[in-house]
Amino acid sequence: MIISGKQIQSIMKVYTDQNKITQSQRPAGVAPAGKKDEVILSTQAQEFGQIYQAIKAMPDVREDKVRELSARIAQGNYSVDAKEVAEKMLGRIMADRIR
Repeated sequence: MIISGKQIQSIMKVYTDQNKITQSQRPAGVAPAGKKDEVILSTQAQEFGQIYQAIKAMPDVREDKVRELSARIAQGNYSVDAKEVAEKMLGRIMADRIR
């Protein structure tokens, strides 16, 4: 749909005329009622917000895991299964290609 300049001028004239009528009907010295915007969130959105805040509050580093793995490495009890690492790497590559 193409809107011409003439149509825009016509709309602006109607808007201006309506605005003048509204202002003239208002008693002198009375300010327009200030209606504030209001946002009402669904229960689901509120729950999501709470979960999001809880996740945001979690630390970036899981210190307990770091301590546990550091101790296992120091004791020589930590071993990595190369097959599991390879499977995870291939799985990640395949997942990235699907996106």
